[in-house]
Amino acid sequence: MKVGGQPGNKNSTKKRLPWSQSLKRALTRLAADDGEEKPNYRRGMDRIADSVVRQAADGNKDAWQEIACRIEGKVGTTIELIGDPKKPIGVLPFEFITPDSETTGES
Repeated sequence: MKVGGQPGNKNSTKKRLPWSQSLKRALTRLAADDGEEKPNYRRGMDRIADSVVRQAADGNKDAWQEIACRIEGKVGTTIELIGDPKKPIGVLPFEFITPDSETTGES
């Protein structure tokens, strides 16, 4: 089976990410400003990462939390449900409906 979009698909994600493209260009300029021989956006990201690590080492809470979340992952949220033990929470059945199954009646 061939992987990828349909022929003629004009919904490419790469063309619809102008903010990401702008950030990459800015990061490349940052690396060029540092005198890099072959500047690219990853070198600019490295410079920012170095700055975040220095800030974390100096005690900046936001910086060390960012590092922890990127390396360890964000802490999950716990939800405690309180109710009447004689009336447990009900679970409703559901099914996914695709556009094809709506028109044909299949599920």
